Amino acid sequence: MNANLTFFPRLGTLLALVFATAGLQAQIAFTNSNSLLPNGNAHSGVAIAVTDMNGDGLDDIAHLDNAKILHIVYQNANGTFTDYAFGNVSSANQWSMCVADVDNNGFNDVFSGGAYDGLRIITAAADGDTYSYVPVMGPNTFVQGSNFADINNDGYVDLFACHDDGESRIWANNGDGTFTSADGWINMATVPASDNSGNYGSIWTDFDNDGDIDLYIAKCRQGVSNPTDPRRINALFVNDGAGNFSEQAQEYGLKIGAQSWTADFNDIDNDGDMDCFITNHDVASMLLENDGTGHFTDITATAGLAIGGLPIQGVMRDFDNDGFVDVLVAGTNHYLFRNNGDKTFSAVPNPFDNNDMESYAIGDLNHDGFLDIYGGYANIYTSPSNIADVLWLNQGNDNHFLAVQLIGEVSNRNGIGARVEIYGDWGIQIREVRSGESYGIMNSMIQHFGMGASEVVDSLIVRWPSGIIDTYLNIDADQQLTLIEDNCVSPPATVMALGETTFCSGESVELSAPEGFNYLWSNGEMTQNIVVTDAGSYSVTVSDGSGCYGVSTAVDIVVDPVLEPAVQPLGDLTFCEGGEVTLTTAEADGYLWSTGATTQSILVSEAGSYSVTVQGLCDEYTSAEVSVETWTVELPEVENDTLEEAGTAMLTATGNDPHWYDAFFGGNLLGTGNSFTTPVLDMSTTYYVEDLDIFGQASYTGGQAEHTGTSEYGGNQFNGQIIFDCHEPFVLKTVKVYTDTPGDRVIEILDENENVLESVQVNIPAGESTIVVDLPVTPGNNLRLTTNTDFNNSEFGFNSPRLQRSSQDVQYPYLIGDVATLKESQFGADWYYYFYNWTVEIPGSECISERVPVEVVFQIPDAVQEELLLRGVSLYPNPSKGLVQLTLSQPLTEEGQLLLRDLTGKQLLLDRLGAGATQYDLNMGNLPAGLYLVQLSSGGRVFNAKVVRE
Repeated sequence: MNANLTFFPRLGTLLALVFATAGLQAQIAFTNSNSLLPNGNAHSGVAIAVTDMNGDGLDDIAHLDNAKILHIVYQNANGTFTDYAFGNVSSANQWSMCVADVDNNGFNDVFSGGAYDGLRIITAAADGDTYSYVPVMGPNTFVQGSNFADINNDGYVDLFACHDDGESRIWANNGDGTFTSADGWINMATVPASDNSGNYGSIWTDFDNDGDIDLYIAKCRQGVSNPTDPRRINALFVNDGAGNFSEQAQEYGLKIGAQSWTADFNDIDNDGDMDCFITNHDVASMLLENDGTGHFTDITATAGLAIGGLPIQGVMRDFDNDGFVDVLVAGTNHYLFRNNGDKTFSAVPNPFDNNDMESYAIGDLNHDGFLDIYGGYANIYTSPSNIADVLWLNQGNDNHFLAVQLIGEVSNRNGIGARVEIYGDWGIQIREVRSGESYGIMNSMIQHFGMGASEVVDSLIVRWPSGIIDTYLNIDADQQLTLIEDNCVSPPATVMALGETTFCSGESVELSAPEGFNYLWSNGEMTQNIVVTDAGSYSVTVSDGSGCYGVSTAVDIVVDPVLEPAVQPLGDLTFCEGGEVTLTTAEADGYLWSTGATTQSILVSEAGSYSVTVQGLCDEYTSAEVSVETWTVELPEVENDTLEEAGTAMLTATGNDPHWYDAFFGGNLLGTGNSFTTPVLDMSTTYYVEDLDIFGQASYTGGQAEHTGTSEYGGNQFNGQIIFDCHEPFVLKTVKVYTDTPGDRVIEILDENENVLESVQVNIPAGESTIVVDLPVTPGNNLRLTTNTDFNNSEFGFNSPRLQRSSQDVQYPYLIGDVATLKESQFGADWYYYFYNWTVEIPGSECISERVPVEVVFQIPDAVQEELLLRGVSLYPNPSKGLVQLTLSQPLTEEGQLLLRDLTGKQLLLDRLGAGATQYDLNMGNLPAGLYLVQLSSGGRVFNAKVVRE
């Protein structure tokens, strides 16, 4: 191959990116680049994939948001990303993913599996635009690691899945992308005999350099402490070249009885053979060197790989392009170790951030020649946490690289199982194309080589699964090659649109392919350029006349695009009369609301139906109607009262819950109820009443109705949790529980960071009981209902609350009306902890009517008013600092009575004046400042006055 080809930047073919002369000791660093993603707030479980999904030469991301919702995030040539949301692949969290082109149609398909929830392949359509759910039939499986590999070497990838609770499973590809159980291909029964369980991480690799793929399984069996138990001894199945496999871990130094989680094979010292890195949970993780014949020696003690916690992933890749593979570990702690080039490694200090990465997938996600990482932060093992996934882009350096993508013709389309070797100043570097690695993850199938300061590869050899060997000479660095099986370098196949790809009827766009090739467009035309007037997907196959070809990704042409405007409420659509809500729609060229408004948003306060018409590129489109409802509290009907002398009045009002005030706005609340008794009044007074009512109250039940299964109690070391989302406020009123240990428990609601939000101490009798908890819950995601561990220990001596939990017939999610979703336990979707048959209440919304005035009329009848007045009485001084003198202009003809009250009507003084009295000294010195009522009555006549005490 000539070193002077013309290369096209950011295309999936021959890529030329010019780098400066390199420094070999460059530091490794990454940048959080979530701002580039369509959704930078995804939360994966353990299963993550990075690989080229659509054949455009750019690595894409396939991840499971909330551990079950598949998103394929395509990397675009301009550095942006486009999200394709497939939706739920299962109701249970997934434990494993791998990706391959199962039907050799040029587009990759996604396998996923979990804990006994069935297996499935999400298959790409012939045009790669859509995906379909296809179940994989066969025995039910608790999937751990998984792989696609062409086990029988027929040109179609087969499926392998590690089974936690029994012998691992194999499915044969029928040649059309469908699969049939083929467990008989490899006898994986242990010696001595066991239930063959404990299969965690699997890898298909040519560890002995004999030209065929072998299988190594990292094994771990929780609860099994004996390192000689075959359920935890790693197994090596060696291929004899004819598709016959035999277990030979002992012979090759790979019979390891640690609680191993993963194994990876890569060449740490560039001597042309695959070395092995194994992550363990009970002993130190291990690095083993291959002696060139497939026999391994443990060199962990001198390698410098100090790994703590529980490692879940362990993969070797060259992150600084110095030509030596580094080691990346994730789990309860994450580590990145840089290969020093002498079989030792140095820890890279904090290459990411302070959140420990639990899982990841690796590929070049900005097409710059450096490997990047899509990191996940689940809780062990596959429960998404509140920490969002992160796209960690490699900051790079001046080192050179070469990337190689394979297209199989005789071999399977992805070239899975192929080995790529490059030779140069460094000696030899080798890579293998794999699908599925480590523990349930998928890394890029584009093979990546760091070249340090070297700028030329002397030779490149591809050893295909078919046995074909292709050799290429004198290859420039800093490019990506697409190599087609049988000595073919794919010519650049790209489509450039010379205009807009979305237009109206009667218009067109010209599509252009690279110059200098033969062409076959998807519409049958054979020219370099075509003019398109019809909607559809257009691609081109370019060939150079020698049998080498390249196929472009499709360009979608849209004619007369249809808009589907939607009205989005920014608040509740149902509210109290007098409230309001903003209705808005997406940005468009113009707007016309059903109200006549022409703005993007409108403010609505009246009940009714509302829609918007927007101006599209070629036509107008009207949204569906949105209904607004208002709750109205009727005005109270009131009865006034009349007083003919000083005293109290009785006022009444109709309504659900009348509230009485002394002002039309604001003021003081005087009382509640359908009647109100005033204080003593001696003048006309106005009061105000409003009515209150509650709307939208509701109650729901949900969760597992009762305990199921024969297994009742979990281990005493566990305190279970139900993880749920609250969509709107509610009160958890009651739950059903079961116990054989009566006593108190503290029931808690925690946030996603396990801070206590609400708690209550309750007494639980033996047997089945429904307990009242009355816990208010506010909206939030990943909330937890559990018990207090410390209280359990103080009461019972262990973490568990000794309440029954279900392990059978558990079917998350459990929906409680529209207010809550019970998603899983902290140990996954197979367990339901403690709290059955939730009863919840929605408090509703309080609405208030306008206030209505209510009159107390003080009116003495005209006919008697004159004769009832006691005349010639005066008070002085008024206001007074304490002593007030009451003086009569004429002596009383009969005995009189003096009464002093405060404004509430409370009697403060009652005294008598004898007949003939003309004066009375009223001492108010012991009273607080304020307004008081004085009344003197004698012979049926009355004198009333107000006096102010300063």
